[in-house]
Amino acid sequence: MGWFHFYLVVHVIGVLLAFGPTFGFPFFGRLVQKYPQAAILFVEGTETIERRLTLPLGVVVPLAGVGMIYTAHIPLWHSKWLIASIILYTAAYSYALLVQLPTGVKLLHMMRSMGPPPSGPPATTGEAQPAVSGGGPPAGPPPEVTSLSNRLRFGGMYLSGSVLVIMILMIWQPGGAVHIG
Repeated sequence: MGWFHFYLVVHVIGVLLAFGPTFGFPFFGRLVQKYPQAAILFVEGTETIERRLTLPLGVVVPLAGVGMIYTAHIPLWHSKWLIASIILYTAAYSYALLVQLPTGVKLLHMMRSMGPPPSGPPATTGEAQPAVSGGGPPAGPPPEVTSLSNRLRFGGMYLSGSVLVIMILMIWQPGGAVHIG
């Protein structure tokens, strides 16, 4: 196995490990809507995956790509699909690092300071319970939690879409495929 194949294996495994788990986040987000008591676990889990897996391996992926370009003598400036992929990747990685991660950390801190949501109706002890204004169950999370959650959700859609577009460009290589023999 030559250096090109080594970099190719590292590149592909890096992509699978770094970005694969993030495609499951929307499913867990829907579960949190059903089980709000698990919200802090979900947010902490996604932040841990992002900090310890996605972002570190997200650095390995382009380094392995540079290794492939160098060892295979790929004409970078003549491969428009590759230039587009690099630009998209740089924008997405920057967004993940500079917007998505700080937003998730802020949401996690806010949720930790709020404490766990009630897991069910209040227990009756025979004492009169104070009336809840509005006369019903709590209205839901504070508006800032909802705002941060929505920002993370839309950011996740942007990042997932970027990964998909880059993968399509890498596989299809429109306008001039690079064939390595």
